[in-house]
Amino acid sequence: MRRGNLAVVGLAVLLAALGSPTPEAAGIGALADRAKGAAARNDYAGALDALQAALEAVRAEAPLMPQSFQLVVRPARVYGDYETRKNTVFRSGEAMHFYMEPKNLVYPRTARGTYEPAFRVDLEVIGPDGKTVAEKQDFGSFQIATKSPVQDIFLNLRVELTGAPAGEYKVRFTVRDTNSKKAASVVQPVTLR
Repeated sequence: MRRGNLAVVGLAVLLAALGSPTPEAAGIGALADRAKGAAARNDYAGALDALQAALEAVRAEAPLMPQSFQLVVRPARVYGDYETRKNTVFRSGEAMHFYMEPKNLVYPRTARGTYEPAFRVDLEVIGPDGKTVAEKQDFGSFQIATKSPVQDIFLNLRVELTGAPAGEYKVRFTVRDTNSKKAASVVQPVTLR
């Protein structure tokens, strides 16, 4: 079996394991079949196009998943360019840098033919007593126009807890896809000294 066929068969096996097909899954199965047929004819561009369409369909149905969420030493310059911070202890007013990769955003296509994922990020800081001490809806708002449905979207988020007393805090970010009802939250405990 050629290497190109392995990916197609792997996707088909994954789809078969998902259970009885919904209309979306049936469409995904047809795309996987189309990819398998194209690969068998050595039409790798056609196979990749069909697999890409299947992945887009799966991502549209999958929940929003913030991945690689962590405290980092400095803001990333490009996707995946992060160095994880070794501890979560900060001084009051010290900048906290967070890195996150939001996955499974909805990518509507515009009349111009571009894809436009868009999302907002809310911030909540929870104090040592479990109560919200600060919050900011739309802490960040992002809309990206792109010619293809890129998946390498990343965020640099910066928070400073100036004037807050020493103690254990939780920093919560909620990502809201503005093209759908998808939302997901991540939390990072931090200590102020």
